[in-house]
Amino acid sequence: MSRPAFPLQCGEVRTRLLIPIAVGLVVLLAASACGGKKSNAVSKTGKAVAASGSPGERIFISAGCSGCHTMAVAGAKGTVGPNLDELRPNQQTVERQVRIGGRGMPSFSKKLSSEEISQVAGFVATSAGTGKAGKISFQPNDKKLEDCHGDASCYEQAFGNVAYKDGPKQALDELAQLEQTDPVVRGDCHPIAHKIGAGGLLRYEGNVAKAFAEGNGTCGSGYYHGLLQWKLAGVRADQVAGVARTACEDPSIKSNAFIYYQCNHGLGHGLMLYTAYDLPQALGFCHQLHTELDSIECSGGVFMENQSSSFGLHSKWLSNTNLLYPCNSKLVKRRDKLYCYLLITSHILPAVGYNWAKAADWCRRSERGWVDTCFESYGRDVSGAAVHNPEQIRSLCAQAGSGQNECLYGAVRDILNNNSRDFGAKTLCESVAKRFRKRCFFGIGSILGTQHADTAGKSAACQEFAKGQDLADCMQGAGA
Repeated sequence: MSRPAFPLQCGEVRTRLLIPIAVGLVVLLAASACGGKKSNAVSKTGKAVAASGSPGERIFISAGCSGCHTMAVAGAKGTVGPNLDELRPNQQTVERQVRIGGRGMPSFSKKLSSEEISQVAGFVATSAGTGKAGKISFQPNDKKLEDCHGDASCYEQAFGNVAYKDGPKQALDELAQLEQTDPVVRGDCHPIAHKIGAGGLLRYEGNVAKAFAEGNGTCGSGYYHGLLQWKLAGVRADQVAGVARTACEDPSIKSNAFIYYQCNHGLGHGLMLYTAYDLPQALGFCHQLHTELDSIECSGGVFMENQSSSFGLHSKWLSNTNLLYPCNSKLVKRRDKLYCYLLITSHILPAVGYNWAKAADWCRRSERGWVDTCFESYGRDVSGAAVHNPEQIRSLCAQAGSGQNECLYGAVRDILNNNSRDFGAKTLCESVAKRFRKRCFFGIGSILGTQHADTAGKSAACQEFAKGQDLADCMQGAGA
């Protein structure tokens, strides 16, 4: 998964949008080579399940769906494709994927009639629990943290259980503690936080505001993102725009700029998943939010999901030859380019074998006006690769050449975006060359400023990280 993107600082939407910036859910039934053969589902007892239920169930089994997907009501235990009991896709999404195919799943338009496709889609939608809007797609069980022994998927479920039973605050506190000692939890921290969001939303019966009130920014604010992903699960296609517009409108969310950003960003993740990774459609939903800033923040979640799928899927809206795609294409309008470029190096780096010099060359090829933004993305990824170690960050940012200043800026923002009390950010800024120091402390302030509405709060936060001219630069970044 991509490193989390950054919130926008107040007043940063400019004419050029050159900003000194700053599951599941409904997802396509993608699978590798699934659906080509007929299959008998197997129940938990190990016995074959006869295709003797509804017409949709019989088609589900006879068409081979059970060989690829897990779905308890049909006795299906396939592991190649997504777990339908967890994802709970709505009928429109299932029909579209079965009819069109894609991402490894064949089209069934020549194998099944329109009526049969409708029947199997209806069966999946209702039986997997999304027959009506707003169904929360998380099922708590008895799994405990001590049962997991280094199993990432077990930890996700167990932490979700803690959130549901003891509250999300308790779960996030335990996650922060275990992250320090368990490498599996550290590596899966952001997805685990997403699942805590699912458990928290279920605990509060779908009330986003109540669930948000117990959250924090642990692990790149994955908790907030997860809440919005699960909130959209099962919403009808004709209702999703309305749900998206109201999901973050509670005064308790809007009163805190950082929390409001995380809410809009989480919406972007959820909309991308809801539309079965249809990038233009997901951005279209973002554009229907109340303000331009809301739309831009939402686009960040869309592009993060596009570049690093929550379910390990490869998006068609990426290219292995033009590594800046879709950012430098006509597909992405000017209003959406900001977060596209702010996340693009998470796609570039794996494609160049994590050769930082080659990645820097790609950033320099960015469209005019967006080179610095690409290098900020580069810095965010440097921070992740260096595990926030200041010395390693300086070493990797040196490979950015002309982009070193923005690399350090992106890196220090990433440190604080993951933990606003991480004084490694101060250590980094105090250790860089003089010509980079001002921008670095400005970056510290730009994150701290989103977490305090008043000047006094911003000032107090900056005073913990800086003094003298460094404090003035931090205050400027915070908007104080």
